[in-house]
Amino acid sequence: MKKTLLLLCALSWAALSSAQICVRDSSVLLVDTVFISPRPYTAANPVYGLALACIDKPYAQSVTIKVPPTFTYQGIPITITNANLATTGAVTGLPTGIGYVCDPPNCIFNANTLGCILLTGTPTVASQAPDTVDLKIKASIVGLVFGTTQTIPIDFPGLIAPGNYYLILQTVAGCVSGVNDLGNQIMAIKNTPNPFGEQTVISVASLVSGRFNFEVFDLLGQRVYAEPVNLVEGANQFTFEANDLPNGAYFFSIGNAEGKVTRRMVIAK
Repeated sequence: MKKTLLLLCALSWAALSSAQICVRDSSVLLVDTVFISPRPYTAANPVYGLALACIDKPYAQSVTIKVPPTFTYQGIPITITNANLATTGAVTGLPTGIGYVCDPPNCIFNANTLGCILLTGTPTVASQAPDTVDLKIKASIVGLVFGTTQTIPIDFPGLIAPGNYYLILQTVAGCVSGVNDLGNQIMAIKNTPNPFGEQTVISVASLVSGRFNFEVFDLLGQRVYAEPVNLVEGANQFTFEANDLPNGAYFFSIGNAEGKVTRRMVIAK
């Protein structure tokens, strides 16, 4: 009996350890007009906020929903009780193999809380890639409208959070992340400004000195720029010129034979 209990405890612990965790973005509390994070793609915010999805690779992306105590929707004041969505089928446009779970699990997010939706799974249908899919989250707001409890259907993105929720799906060949993420060689990498017009500065904090490759890829995984760079241990900086590249989102990477570190950048001239 004791052995059985110990085995059950071990299995339960393993399941908990391997489970994906939905991570809330508390920064949305600082901005009154932001109700969802990552924010949708708009002309003013031309950023693909959702993580890149790769065929046959596990995927996880947390989406934070901020539920305020009150809200004015189409000119109607609402005292909010909760925002909620169905536990299945409420997120449309997902590639085959990717679903979602909520935290809390019933997908009911009470007023004055941050709800969390975890997009998770493994896309497996290679014929669906490459593509940029447009996701929609169908939800409802429950609250008091002129003293009467009402349920109001809403979409994200939509009137509350305008824009598009783009998820980029790539084939394995089109995914520019290496087998290893070079965490033992590259400590940090970023570009500023981002978005940028003509040029941006690539900053790399390296743990080693050596020769690396700097590459830029478009959303279809086609390499549009490449040059070798020599990094020294510590802080490094170099400039990337956009030249004739059109506006849009790109991936850039620093890598060698052992792998790549990849980030996104947006050209907006």
